[in-house]
Amino acid sequence: MTLKTIWDRYYIAIIFIITCFVLGAVLLIVTVNQAESDYNEVSVASGDSIWGLADEYAGKYKMSKQEFVAWVEKENQIIDGKLTAGEMVTIPVKRMNSDIDSSIQLADK
Repeated sequence: MTLKTIWDRYYIAIIFIITCFVLGAVLLIVTVNQAESDYNEVSVASGDSIWGLADEYAGKYKMSKQEFVAWVEKENQIIDGKLTAGEMVTIPVKRMNSDIDSSIQLADK
């Protein structure tokens, strides 16, 4: 069989498979970009450390402190755990919904 006969017999299936791959790749890229934007970014103050951030946000992430520190260093390309004041650092804590009005106080609080 030559390529021309294969194309003549199966062109619809070939086009369908190629379309599925392209749409799958686009969906994967969009999903990965949305997942990255779900995490909080914090501004580093003078004297802050990654371990200090791990303590400050304890209970808001589902990993050990060592995993937290390793994740922050990897995602922010931090070498030797050194933070610079004023720098924005992404942490593995899910971003809260910004549509919620934080000025409203519930009766039980």
